[in-house]
Amino acid sequence: MLSMKNVRASAWSKALVVACCAATVGGCVSKGAATKSELKLQILNPSNEVRQEVVTVDLPASIPSQLEYLKQGVYQADGAWVEGVDKDADGVLDQVIVKTVLQPNETKEIGLNQSNATRVVSAKRTQAEISVKTGGTWEGRKYVGGEFENISHLSVPAEHTDHSYYIRYEGPGWENEQIGYRFYLDWRNAMDIFGKKVDTLVLQAVGQDGFDSYHEPAPWGMDVLKAGKSLGVGSIGQYIDSTVEHFQSTDSVTCEIALNGDLSSIIRTNYFGWKTSTNATDLESTLRIDAGDRAVEHSVQLSKEVSGFCTGLVKHPKGEKLESIVGANGWAYIATYGEQSLAGDGLGLAILYRVNDVEYVKEGDYDHLVVFKPTTKKFSYYLLGAWEQEKAGIKTKEEFSDYLKEKVNRLNHPVSANLVY
Repeated sequence: MLSMKNVRASAWSKALVVACCAATVGGCVSKGAATKSELKLQILNPSNEVRQEVVTVDLPASIPSQLEYLKQGVYQADGAWVEGVDKDADGVLDQVIVKTVLQPNETKEIGLNQSNATRVVSAKRTQAEISVKTGGTWEGRKYVGGEFENISHLSVPAEHTDHSYYIRYEGPGWENEQIGYRFYLDWRNAMDIFGKKVDTLVLQAVGQDGFDSYHEPAPWGMDVLKAGKSLGVGSIGQYIDSTVEHFQSTDSVTCEIALNGDLSSIIRTNYFGWKTSTNATDLESTLRIDAGDRAVEHSVQLSKEVSGFCTGLVKHPKGEKLESIVGANGWAYIATYGEQSLAGDGLGLAILYRVNDVEYVKEGDYDHLVVFKPTTKKFSYYLLGAWEQEKAGIKTKEEFSDYLKEKVNRLNHPVSANLVY
């Protein structure tokens, strides 16, 4: 991403540079005849399709003072929703997040000055949380007593393991209007899906009425994926000698809610001293969900090159495998669809990846695997689920296949954005 925080004003009159990716667009500034009070965001849809997009734009150092009003919440301007983000928690806005609908080949201009904006009530469309017990005590590997409390940062205790009854639904969770996710913040490290029957946010209530009550159907939905010994949907491990090794041994693990926003939410996890049978490394994992998009962007940074670093989808006897035609570059997917949910009905699972990042795709004992090329550069892929009982959800294999093709096309033709004043 192109950050404009350190760009000097004298450089703004140079040629306009537009940096873009599927989920995040680096903010750029063009200095023209318009006055400073006419701050606008231009977003270009390069495709021939109507697209709903959430775009994140970095702010240059001189801009945040004009956007202080965004600290009060989400505003609507020119048919778009706009949210301000203070990434460093230093009181200064670093980014704006914009949710809008773009017509085919449209270049949309969104006026960002406060006089052009109207406050949006009840705008929250995403959330991320991690909730742990406080007020109790550790008895061996189990936490006894106490009440759950949401926190923004957790250094995982050495005592914590599976079924310690310490972390509500056993790890961090994140969701938007369509779907919810979680991952086990222990040696299993699999990612799971909360299927939702409603289009409201529900995680704040999940697991409050019994530690694993979410396995049973409820008015909001239920846990719909059995991960077992697999990576679930899109978790990470290392493929060594025909076996996937999970994060069973680490020196320490930290997890933080990097953003609990109205339009986007982010969870960042750091694994220090992840040890497998062949190597030890540090790893940073960043999970991002946007409003209106069931796909989660997973960005990964390894401190060392790791051969066999992988992600995967659980193999289920009723999950029919789907794959895109893989070209020389761009994006592709592996997926499954079938009556593989814990409710016994239709569930689609998918991983979307950049072809140039991947060494090979293969079948493991418990997973359909995507194995990445060794690198220390940050890279990203997407994971997603689609449950039949979602409100206005995907209900057939054909609908799921069409959705995946559309998503790949959007990733291959991302929007671009720049600030203009």
